[in-house]
Amino acid sequence: MIDSEDELLISTSNRKRPGRPKNEVWQHFNTIPADSTNGKKDLHSGAACKFCKQKWSRGKTSEMIAHLALQCPKPPPPEVRALYLKILNNGSFDDNDDDNSSKRSKPYKQSKITNHVERLTITDDKQRRCSRVLTKFFVTCGVPLWIVENPFFIDYSKELCPGFQVPKRTILSTTMINVETATVIAEMKKKLSNETNLTLGLDGWTSPAGQSLYIFLIMTSDGKEYIHSLKNFSKNAHTGEFLKNEIIKVIEEVGAEKFCSIVSDHAAKVVLAKNLVSTKYPHIFPIRCIAHHINLLSSDIIKLNWATNIITCCKKIVTLFKQSHAGGAILQQEIVENMIKGGGLNKYVITRWTTAYDCTDSIIRCKNALKQILENESQLLNLEIISILRKQNFFRNVKDLRTILLPIKKAIIKLEHKSTTLADCFINLVIMATAIKELSQTSNQNFSKECQNVFDKRWKEFNFDYYLLAYFLHPKYRDTGLQINAFRIICEKALSIWKLLGGREKSANELIAQISNYSLKSKPYDFEFVTGIHTVKNWWLMCKQQNNHIQKLALLMASIVPSNASCERYFSILGWYMNKRRTSLNCSLLQNMLQMHAYYVSNISNEIKHAYKELSDEGFEDAVTKTTFPCDDEIFDENDDELENNQFENNEGENQISNSQNFDSFFNVTDIELRRVLEIEVTVEIPLSTEYTDSGEQDFNIESIINKSLERRESGINNITE
Repeated sequence: MIDSEDELLISTSNRKRPGRPKNEVWQHFNTIPADSTNGKKDLHSGAACKFCKQKWSRGKTSEMIAHLALQCPKPPPPEVRALYLKILNNGSFDDNDDDNSSKRSKPYKQSKITNHVERLTITDDKQRRCSRVLTKFFVTCGVPLWIVENPFFIDYSKELCPGFQVPKRTILSTTMINVETATVIAEMKKKLSNETNLTLGLDGWTSPAGQSLYIFLIMTSDGKEYIHSLKNFSKNAHTGEFLKNEIIKVIEEVGAEKFCSIVSDHAAKVVLAKNLVSTKYPHIFPIRCIAHHINLLSSDIIKLNWATNIITCCKKIVTLFKQSHAGGAILQQEIVENMIKGGGLNKYVITRWTTAYDCTDSIIRCKNALKQILENESQLLNLEIISILRKQNFFRNVKDLRTILLPIKKAIIKLEHKSTTLADCFINLVIMATAIKELSQTSNQNFSKECQNVFDKRWKEFNFDYYLLAYFLHPKYRDTGLQINAFRIICEKALSIWKLLGGREKSANELIAQISNYSLKSKPYDFEFVTGIHTVKNWWLMCKQQNNHIQKLALLMASIVPSNASCERYFSILGWYMNKRRTSLNCSLLQNMLQMHAYYVSNISNEIKHAYKELSDEGFEDAVTKTTFPCDDEIFDENDDELENNQFENNEGENQISNSQNFDSFFNVTDIELRRVLEIEVTVEIPLSTEYTDSGEQDFNIESIINKSLERRESGINNITE
């Protein structure tokens, strides 16, 4: 007997569609109409197996043939399975048959006999080029070096190029990697010689072998990253003085005048080391990793009683279905049959920054599947899980928690990007504050108030002055959404930085006057900032005037990289390199491999000659990210030498309480213009002309200059009003 759903599928499959005929394999599948509800023009139909009823949102010839030949749980007739097993074995099918495309096939061209003659020898130049590409492959893909001697790999290489001499493992791990590392270091020094306003990233990690490894990462304002060194400090005491000396060695080797900031997490000894370096080099600012701060905010929210109870329930549900073979199989079946996008249930791991959202989102995603199991397969569940799933507001509460965790996850992901600026950070803080404020509209008023208290607490502990100034100097935002008293804080921070850069009284007065004119959008700061056309850099370069102090300050602030999340990514890559079968790799070899990986990925558009040429810039970047970093997105915080969730209360050397006022005292999150949050482009620093001569007292009075500026600004506003 055929049910109504099968009748719909059969009637749909009998309709004639334009284009070339479908592959014959479709006779064993019912056609599912293409989904047009998402607004996208998708002409690709889904498929449902006539034997086992398994469904695909898009039917692909290769997958359907493989299903009939190998995977169908309710086997088709033997002759059908044998036929498609033979087709699969011969590869005699076209993967594009399911496209219903009317594209003309390419005209047949008879091949030349020389195309079938393979050379058994190659030139020395080609051997060298192939060896370089092979080295890049092993290093960037994290492939164990012993694979090069595997007979299957040798056969694969010989099939591609019979004349290529596959190297021995010892040659690959020494000569070839050393030669390539030397090339990378030479190119790295050449590129850094033309850079200014560099940021030094610093972080520590305990390896699987128990080593205390520290990465010193050089970051440019245009998103390039270079590993300066990987150092083993296992035998050293990690004091602030020791770390300070190591940092100074790095920056002096590259050139202290090239750096503008050092970024790290909030570990006490690292904070002390940064401040000691800043004392010696006042123009190098100690910056705290903003993503780490937001992660602690996320952890605080999860620790609230209401959220803790929800997360605990979610974890219990996930654990049951992960550990129960029968339950996991039934859930997977429900996901496949209902074509639930996004996969199954996800774990929450306290040391992985975004998994709290992923866990709650997966519960909501699988809500209907879980309810089906509760109704039809309740014997697979224990009494505790049954009680949780039957709670009246369980799924509603999970959804509310997911709502607040979503902007936190987005903020962490955005702030870990290589092109992140200080202004980006401040914008994401505003987004989070807005989301927390809007929680008051949900049914749980107490949770809303607790979240606001958590945000205000972390806000007071965070030194935000650099970020506030960078936000103000972004021409898209200026003082949008800022409260009146924020302008004085901006001026004070600008002058304190100017003083550290060697500015004197005359230039300080000119800087404050320029800041005031910029705030009022007076000439030459009256250009509109057009997103997608302008960057912060080219907008400020349009603003030409003599003694352009504000331009120098703006480009400097936009050049600072406020996150050392890349250090965590490289620790993840080290985890690749140092798996159970390769823990014997020494620190020197690891440093070489890591330097090569960082350089290749940062300059991949120049390094890659053949792959992904058909993709757009955005598609190319996505493909690179997915294929050159570990696929499990693991962040090794659980092995961080000094990471503690309560480090705010115990650390010294950096402001514990940066301000005594709440976020609302500085920002108006209800500002209509502010709520149109946009992406911000990366900028680079342009040096100030050396022809200008500063004058006046070096130890100028900041308060006096600001008061004079505020008087001029008030006068300017009154003139505009009149």
